Amino acid sequence: MNIVLIVLGVVFLLALIGSAPFLFLFFGYPRVNYKKFPGNRVFGPFVEKEIDGIPYLVSNNLPYPTDFEGSDVPTQSLNGEAFLRFDPDGTGEADGWQNTTKPDASWSAVTIPSTYNNADGEHTSYEGATWFLIPFSADPKADGNRFHRLCCQGVLLRSTLWLNGEKLGGREGGYTPFYFDISNHIRPGKENVLIIWSDNRSTYTSLPPRIREDHNPGWHMYGGVYRDVFIEQIPNSYIFKAAANACDPAWGADLEIAVLTHYRAGDEGCTLGCVVTGPDGKRAARETVALEPGTDVRAHTFRLSLGEVRRWSPESPDLYTVDLKLESKSGVQKLMFRTGIRTLEVRGLDFLLNGSKVYFKGICKHEDDPVYGASQNQKIIKRDLDLIKEMNANYIRLAHYPHHTDELYAARDMGFLLSEEIPLYQAGIGFTAWFQEKKGLFQFPVRTFGMRQINDRMLMMNSRRELIEMIERDRNNPAIVMWSVGNECYTLMKDGGRMFGWLGDAAKAFDPTRPVTMAELCYGMPIFDDRRMAMKHMDVISANSYFGWYYGETSQLEAHLEVIHRRFPDKPVILTEFGADAGPGRSDADGVWKAERVDYGKTYSEDYQERVISDYWNTVKDKSYVSGISPWVFSDFYNTWFPNNPVPNFNLKGVTSKERKPKKAYYFLQKIYGQKW
Repeated sequence: MNIVLIVLGVVFLLALIGSAPFLFLFFGYPRVNYKKFPGNRVFGPFVEKEIDGIPYLVSNNLPYPTDFEGSDVPTQSLNGEAFLRFDPDGTGEADGWQNTTKPDASWSAVTIPSTYNNADGEHTSYEGATWFLIPFSADPKADGNRFHRLCCQGVLLRSTLWLNGEKLGGREGGYTPFYFDISNHIRPGKENVLIIWSDNRSTYTSLPPRIREDHNPGWHMYGGVYRDVFIEQIPNSYIFKAAANACDPAWGADLEIAVLTHYRAGDEGCTLGCVVTGPDGKRAARETVALEPGTDVRAHTFRLSLGEVRRWSPESPDLYTVDLKLESKSGVQKLMFRTGIRTLEVRGLDFLLNGSKVYFKGICKHEDDPVYGASQNQKIIKRDLDLIKEMNANYIRLAHYPHHTDELYAARDMGFLLSEEIPLYQAGIGFTAWFQEKKGLFQFPVRTFGMRQINDRMLMMNSRRELIEMIERDRNNPAIVMWSVGNECYTLMKDGGRMFGWLGDAAKAFDPTRPVTMAELCYGMPIFDDRRMAMKHMDVISANSYFGWYYGETSQLEAHLEVIHRRFPDKPVILTEFGADAGPGRSDADGVWKAERVDYGKTYSEDYQERVISDYWNTVKDKSYVSGISPWVFSDFYNTWFPNNPVPNFNLKGVTSKERKPKKAYYFLQKIYGQKW
């Protein structure tokens, strides 16, 4: 075994000093020319386009839409009763399940939205293909000037859809919405059947990616149609994107709203109107323009003066309501969204909100409920956000994927600052779990080691698409102050960081107003930690570390942070993950608890968890380059990495239990976050 470790040590050292030829011979990874990508804007199933300098995404031959809070178009929800059938052998399509019109006894009743493998359910461990049958009586078609657009807000993790036996298409990715034009497939006023095939298994190119053969991601791979499904009847001439940005008053405007319209069936003129209502309920601005016939996609930017502006902030989350109206021969479309006027800037070591330095008093948060799994509802959202508010936090790191828009809106209204992240999770670092779990040499994840996985073109395309979808969906939410392009991925060597710079460039192209970050993993080994290469491409450094739990002592944190600061003396740092597992109600007096992934001797107590978080806080509270903290994590969540924890199969780093009962660490954070700043 010592010889094996020496050989691996040599391999890692050669990787660190940039021995690309050696890695090519040993691992056979392909190099990717990132410089070619920005000029080639066609990425397989999606296309990036722009008009008048405004970028937009085309997917499934439809322009990808903004999430609007209000719409007057006829909408039919497909939520409610449906039917489910497991397909462990993967034979369903060959057996013709996609042509099913009425469920027989082999189909089980299910409610949409939901997840089928919740922590307390009978199918918790199921991984594989699952079919959903959704019968519905379609609303009569409004008129011939509209088309039917199907929206699935979330299906885990990939899916293929059929309507009335006709294939609509496939989808990779479960955390952002996707759309199909179903006008040629739906039967208005008649009975219809929507079939959804889904698969909750990660692959080497999915988000999150599989990083070794027997890998499960750091959160449970829930499955199912877990967010809303609905059909809209949209005018053939319609608005699909609106992007609101605060302006410099010196430009003669306070708010800029870029609106993109799509002309699906021919070319026609139209009238576009915009009304902005202030937080006081009074009209602040109004403008109407005529758009002459032209290309299928057209753009107009409203530049509006609002008078005395009330800025959005955690202390005063004031919102402006934007009403848009498009009138054409196809009909009338009315849309509404709320936004806040605020400015963001990273200036040296300071993160500025509305020109004032902000300190992120935060917590990380998953979408995970012991009863409902990944599905969210208003009751769950209110319960969790109320607890975080009572903890005196002002920041939530949404881990590790785009969350439900209802949660984002609620957080906005409560004045939380948010960072939103794509599930590009631990790509290329399967060797760390291999080492942690003491696997044999033949289990070393050669296929996904380092740059071999990072350079996988399909993984990168999926990452870029989901990043853009996240931004396009949520860009008008003022609570979101950072986009994160990944978490704990392989970033060693110069090439190791370039992918994240490339993703960061995509984020800046679609939204130049927000800083970009990526959460870097600390291994507790300086030879790795001091050579992370994604940080140089980021506006804000997000640092994950687990001194005092997975490795080392909490006293080692300071030296680690000082190295980061010396390398990047002009960038702010946020401690985006740290903590320790704590069994609810356990104390140091209960002794040690032998479990996975940590050295024997840990108590898994609330006392120890509180000490770790306290040590971190005492280390960073006076460091000018640290702009905030977000301990891992808000609540205990289901995760099969930990079968022998005090609560089996739960990550117990939550500052509340899975039932949301606060632990000692919660009250410690409540105390320090409540201090005068």
